[in-house]
Amino acid sequence: EYLRRLIELTKNVTSPEASGTYPATMNTPGKRALYDNLDSNVALALAVDAAVRASRQDDWRGNPFKIKRVRNAIQAAFESAGATAGSYTSHLAGAGELREPAATYATESLESFEKWVERILALVKRQDEY
Repeated sequence: EYLRRLIELTKNVTSPEASGTYPATMNTPGKRALYDNLDSNVALALAVDAAVRASRQDDWRGNPFKIKRVRNAIQAAFESAGATAGSYTSHLAGAGELREPAATYATESLESFEKWVERILALVKRQDEY
């Protein structure tokens, strides 16, 4: 029983997409990281992933102007999903809509929204696929 469980856990670590804990659309490490850090919001994770892929340029991590372009794309993805400085904490009923972020970012201040965007930008910077 112990060995069977160990083998199962090993498979989940080496292939997290096969474990059944992620939706089929979360098929890359970057998308899974976004999904995990955006309260399992599939639509928002996909929107941020698409925004980053569309806005990134070669060697963007080392260039402040290119970083700002990616940051603005992330912010635009949040806003298009219904997340703005005054409304991103609202809990929307639809499954594909923005849901309330983690409690750390649950205040409605502009500063918290900016921190939320910066947090996701830092996460994206650490993903090799971007």
